[in-house]
Amino acid sequence: MFIAISLLLVVGIISSLFYFNIMREKSHQYRYRLINQLRKLIYFTRQHRALTHAHLTASAYSVQILKQTNLSIVEILQNLRVSAGADTGPEIRVLYEKTQTILLNWAEFNVAKNQLEHGKLIRQMMFLTDEVMIEWLVDTHHDDIAEEYHRRWQKILDTLESLTRFRISIQDIDTTIGQQRFRHHAVMLSRRMNQLSLICPLTMTDNDQSGVIQILKRWELEESVVEQPERLYQLSLEASYLIFNVYDQILSETCEEIYLPLEALFFGEKKPAL
Repeated sequence: MFIAISLLLVVGIISSLFYFNIMREKSHQYRYRLINQLRKLIYFTRQHRALTHAHLTASAYSVQILKQTNLSIVEILQNLRVSAGADTGPEIRVLYEKTQTILLNWAEFNVAKNQLEHGKLIRQMMFLTDEVMIEWLVDTHHDDIAEEYHRRWQKILDTLESLTRFRISIQDIDTTIGQQRFRHHAVMLSRRMNQLSLICPLTMTDNDQSGVIQILKRWELEESVVEQPERLYQLSLEASYLIFNVYDQILSETCEEIYLPLEALFFGEKKPAL
């Protein structure tokens, strides 16, 4: 009798461990898949911003790529709505509605509003990604990794804030005060990006082929801005490319520490969306 009870206890314990392992693996898979989908959504939304900006400024762009980008965004959002759990469902519904609003109405925006609305949307996606990542780290008791991740994530946010101010200042470079404001934000952005290069030095070095940081830094000494606004906007796109490469590296490294590295994102392209 004692042996039978002991065997039952052992079987019960093993079954419980097996069950909890299955549940933990499902939780890992769900969050891993969610983060992968959200980063793809961020990628395509950035691409949509660049393409619609080109349209609004009468610059060259591919209408076919814009249509395909729209389809990709809608497809990812629909997948997110279907797979969303109780923890993320309401936020994903709000995200879906705001994204649809931009997809339907961007042609009525001016250049500044197009940048602003896309920027707010991308940040909302990033905040949702951050929320999922932090909950994942806390639930798996990786407090030290969570602290380091949060520190690096804050650097990304600060740099994106500087990038937004830099972009907004471009439209006022035809005035003396506007040029002063532009130079200030260019220098601030270069300093923020220098800080990112300390977080992921290889990522920044490998991808900063145009010397973006040095170009921004030179306005610390120059007193005038002779470049055309579209060239400066292109510079902001290159800065965005570098910032989001670092952001993606941070996400991938963090996921790898607790589960698996993230999937390849850029679908065979040499350069991600700007």
